[in-house]
Amino acid sequence: MRYFFPVLLLATALLWSCAGKRGIEHSTSAVQASEAVHPANYTLVYTLPKTTLKVTVEATRVITRRGPYYQFAERYLGISEVPSQNSNEWRIDNVRIGSYQEADPGQYYLLRTNDRHVTNFFRLNAEGFILPVNQKQLPELEGFVYRREQERDEPLYTDLSIHPSVVEETRTVMRMVRQDTAFVNVPVLQRQTVARSLDAKAAEAADLIFELRSNRFKLLSGDLDLFPDGRAMESIIDEFARLEREYLDLFTGKIFEQSHQFTFEYTPDPDAAEGNIENHVLFRLSDTDGILPAGDSGGRPVSLELTRERKTDVLRGLETAPERKGENAGNLFYRIPDVAGVRLTDGGETIARSRVLVSQYGRVVSLPANFLWE
Repeated sequence: MRYFFPVLLLATALLWSCAGKRGIEHSTSAVQASEAVHPANYTLVYTLPKTTLKVTVEATRVITRRGPYYQFAERYLGISEVPSQNSNEWRIDNVRIGSYQEADPGQYYLLRTNDRHVTNFFRLNAEGFILPVNQKQLPELEGFVYRREQERDEPLYTDLSIHPSVVEETRTVMRMVRQDTAFVNVPVLQRQTVARSLDAKAAEAADLIFELRSNRFKLLSGDLDLFPDGRAMESIIDEFARLEREYLDLFTGKIFEQSHQFTFEYTPDPDAAEGNIENHVLFRLSDTDGILPAGDSGGRPVSLELTRERKTDVLRGLETAPERKGENAGNLFYRIPDVAGVRLTDGGETIARSRVLVSQYGRVVSLPANFLWE
């Protein structure tokens, strides 16, 4: 008998507990933020995602500067077709097409619920179709970056000769001198500084190149009295090659390469598409000036072409318009993205191609809120 009352109390508590659980009614409803009559009554804000494309372009600028003796290259060295003009040329080396998700400002929803498990549902789907506004893994936003290169002001060619560019010459000139009662021409020696001609300096530089080659051959063939070995031999050969290259550049010119990286971002707009294709001028490309903004008229357009594959068209009958609140009250709205083919074109030539999921190309469908507890 003494165990009867504790057992009875325990059974009563269990019955009340079960009855209380059966009496709880879970309630969840979502509505677009712009249509909420009393926004303060809602407990959570979420938004559907939209896709932004990120295109990274790696380009190289090739700078060619002619040599000061370029017109004498064939005469003295037998080298033809050397650069006769300074030039800049750009080429695209690599293109990377990526994407990331961000909040769609036109698809904010207010959620009202009396169950804390709904918050866990959104956390688990943070990288899925429903994107919470407090997601922590959004990328750092970047935009078009372009810095016009400054031209080199310092002289490129300084070692033009091993001799001075000006020399002193002694010339004999006739000068009128008065002797007694008459004037006569008398030869007089006069010293003056004369700049050597470009032809003479080019000939001297060519002679020095051949002399370097001759000495290198003698060194390698053992014709010199002194024959270094080991690291000394390697250092001397490297120095001969460096000096020869320096003097050859006076005839053939110098070529520099500079690597650059540009980042562009574009958010596809379904309303801007004509049929299944959306075109957007991403930037402009000039062979001499390189990557230019899309609004610049100095280059040819490089366009981003997106082709919708319409894989979500089979859901057309299941698509739910958020405005139909009466029929879909209490539903959760989410987005199923569609696939788009992405092509980057320079004129008619394709320079990059990819396929990406574009959320705003897909369909907005509804999910019954009570599935969370069933």
